[in-house]
Amino acid sequence: MPRIVDHEERRAEVAAAVWRIVSRDGLEAATVRRVAAETGMSTSVVSHYFAGKDDLLRLAFRIVVDRGRERASADSADGGRARALLVTALPIDAERRAEARVWFAFLGLAVSRPDLARDQRRAYTAWRRAVAAALRAEGLPQGRDAQTEAAGLIALVDGLTVQATFAPDRMTSARQLALLDERLAELGLGERPDAKND
Repeated sequence: MPRIVDHEERRAEVAAAVWRIVSRDGLEAATVRRVAAETGMSTSVVSHYFAGKDDLLRLAFRIVVDRGRERASADSADGGRARALLVTALPIDAERRAEARVWFAFLGLAVSRPDLARDQRRAYTAWRRAVAAALRAEGLPQGRDAQTEAAGLIALVDGLTVQATFAPDRMTSARQLALLDERLAELGLGERPDAKND
């Protein structure tokens, strides 16, 4: 009797393999051949689920976006939703550092690839809207535009992420969080931390 194939399980196996390869070797290493070797599947089986390398790159990017969204939902129970949506992207632990590498690697490819750029734009648009909605819900002071403030906060997080990626000894996890919290406090959200400026 032929074995019944669980397609969702296979897709999940491929997704896990893509993430292991990308985390270990970088985004460019995610090829159908490498994923097949990592899963023990044939290249034709992997190709059945993902047409080629671009699909695998999009999968790795979606994993980052989905992980961030799930983490923000869980973390918002401990504090403000806006803060949770921003902190989720800061490279403050090993998992988030790996995600940051994928995010920026994808961004680098998207600069010259309109199809990938669309995915990146959608992710930033959704992130900005979610942060703006959270800022409004948390009582952003009158006269402040939520979309503008959300864009500025996301730019701050992107900048902190770049600095933490290339100078982790200087831009520590504690420093990243303190700088973000300081900015949120300036907007009247949360308490102003006693952060020492370098």
